[in-house]
Amino acid sequence: MENIIEYRDDLAPANDYPQRIVSPTMHSACCMDHMQQIGHSGIDAEWRFFYKRCPVCGYTVRCFYAPSLTAVFESAREIRVLLAEMNLGIGKRKRRTQAEVEAEIATAGGQLPKNGHRSILPTRHRKPVSTAA
Repeated sequence: MENIIEYRDDLAPANDYPQRIVSPTMHSACCMDHMQQIGHSGIDAEWRFFYKRCPVCGYTVRCFYAPSLTAVFESAREIRVLLAEMNLGIGKRKRRTQAEVEAEIATAGGQLPKNGHRSILPTRHRKPVSTAA
């Protein structure tokens, strides 16, 4: 996302959120006590942020506070595809067939594998429990 804050000392501070914010280049002593959130949060690359502005002097910053879940899920998907391409399993059997690798790549990419199943793991059946009489 593009930064809407313009740091300039030759212009008066202005808050035209969400189009543009003109801010002094340096903070003042008043900023520590008066900073307030303006607008709503946004996402820049892999982080969530919001703008904080001092109503006294007009100094404004972007505060990054949490990773974006979208970016985290995308990174996890890329790791899953990479591991599938390397043919590294996580179960007892470390090497898999080409069909299993293709199925896992398709699942990680959000597509259905060629055989139409969502999971490459076999379904587990419970053993019948014997009841003592």
